[in-house]
Amino acid sequence: MMFGHPDVKRSAALKRLKEEARALFAANEDDVVVANELRCSEPGCPPFEVVVALLSATAPAVQVRVHKAAVDVTAEDLRRAFDALPNACP
Repeated sequence: MMFGHPDVKRSAALKRLKEEARALFAANEDDVVVANELRCSEPGCPPFEVVVALLSATAPAVQVRVHKAAVDVTAEDLRRAFDALPNACP
């Protein structure tokens, strides 16, 4: 098994973030929560960015971004990004 492999850690982190985002967004079982880690090599661009989105058939899509690698994003980072959304609920 390759538990120390970066892709395994990244996948586990993204799965964790999806679960945390589901709770923060108060998503129902029909909603889709997506989490992705993006890399950027452009000047002035953070090297990593995690994008978490809620896709719902009954409401506009909601998206938050955290400028860290997925393995470094904490529940608090996600909460701060969520709280910064317009009309976010406490």
